[in-house]
Amino acid sequence: MEFAIKMVFDDCQENHKLNFEVSSPDFKVESNGALVALRNLSDAGRALFIHAQSAQAEDTAEVLIAGRKEKSGSLKEMFKAEGGLGNIRQRRSIVAPPILIPENQRPPFPKLVGKVIDIDRPEGSKFRIFGKGVEQEPKGIFKIIEGTGEVFVTQQLDREAIATYELQVEITDVSGKIIEGPVPFDIIIIDQNDNRPIFREGPYIGHVMEGSPTGSTVMRVTAFDADDPSTDNAVLRYNILKQTPDKPSPNMFYIDPEKGDIVTVVSPAMLDRETMENPKYELIIEAKDMAGHEVGLTGTTTATIVIDDKNDHAPEFTKKE
Repeated sequence: MEFAIKMVFDDCQENHKLNFEVSSPDFKVESNGALVALRNLSDAGRALFIHAQSAQAEDTAEVLIAGRKEKSGSLKEMFKAEGGLGNIRQRRSIVAPPILIPENQRPPFPKLVGKVIDIDRPEGSKFRIFGKGVEQEPKGIFKIIEGTGEVFVTQQLDREAIATYELQVEITDVSGKIIEGPVPFDIIIIDQNDNRPIFREGPYIGHVMEGSPTGSTVMRVTAFDADDPSTDNAVLRYNILKQTPDKPSPNMFYIDPEKGDIVTVVSPAMLDRETMENPKYELIIEAKDMAGHEVGLTGTTTATIVIDDKNDHAPEFTKKE
């Protein structure tokens, strides 16, 4: 556990029976008001709500988390709050911040993933969530504890199937009558790098005229990665793994690592069809995600390049003996 910030609440009556509730299971508030992170903040959500209530008063604060990707940053730097209760928004009854859940979580299930808070909830009232993933297909993925507002996920999730569950949350009395809400309640699935790049259009065939200048574009190859395009999980880099045949040079072609454009890199004289053993080259092209880092997943395809003939030789009469 790591200390984040100190929560300050004063009801001017010595804070008798003061209690804190936190919307995220990744945090808790100690009895002295210290907000403590229970796990790495890079995996936490974008915001959390803290409800403070004493015998005399109550209030709610929203604390925004900044720089979640910077794992090396200190906890204080990751919060947009240097003290007090952070960025306090207008008080609401139902507080339902978005919940972020990584895909492909391992059992056991169900897992606690968040909490809905209601400041003025009457005694005996119940929380209720509804929408796709609850009572609509796919059913039963999320459930809420009626009396506490704790939200659980019941199974492994796949971001590529559904990236965001747009739910609603409301409060009902014991008879089922709605007394508060509904309000939006989003559950966002965090991408994991679980999809390899795929060349949907391969194998590829391209042509280039013999004698073409160095840097002539032959073709473009493009791979697709089903992971989140806003993350490195879907950032691809291209590379030529093998060229067959490897003469007159083992590096007749170059591929732009970001765009996938294949261009010639030898002099025009080396692109002479009449002197080649085989005017057809086969390239094995690799696409790697994670921007080409070693941990990236890969996919391959074949690109065939044909050196086309041009009319560069005049006819000759052979002497009859």
